[in-house]
Amino acid sequence: MAIYLVQHGMTVPKEADPRRPLSDEGREEILSVAEHLKKMGIAVPQIYHSGKARASETARILSDRIGNGEVHEVTGMNPMDDVTLFTSSVRNDAMYVGHLPHMGKLVSYLITGETENSVVRFIFGGVVCVEKDRQGYHVQWYLRPSMCTDQPHGSSE
Repeated sequence: MAIYLVQHGMTVPKEADPRRPLSDEGREEILSVAEHLKKMGIAVPQIYHSGKARASETARILSDRIGNGEVHEVTGMNPMDDVTLFTSSVRNDAMYVGHLPHMGKLVSYLITGETENSVVRFIFGGVVCVEKDRQGYHVQWYLRPSMCTDQPHGSSE
């Protein structure tokens, strides 16, 4: 049973739009990530997001490719929200789309029991797969948008 934690895609500058929706590049990167996840055989029945435009848009793109087309807004996922309160609502076989520093602290708390231990360095559009066994949670893999290109690794073209 996996939990997928995603940092929203790249956004437009706050000066251009205070809601900070995804930029064109951000949409393209998330689409690329979604297609890569689909090729990996990833499918998630539930995708949750913070409610902010950038997280909602990221969740919708992902849901169209690897979900059931539905996304759900949840409380407790804003950048400065307390992860220790949020973890009680985390479900297996679900994806959560949120923001820094919340997502980094969430992974840290699940893995180490502390919010300040750095476990993963999130970037825009990054996805962390966390699985739980009898010993607790473990990071299974981390996917960055740059890993989702069709070019062979090491190619500069």
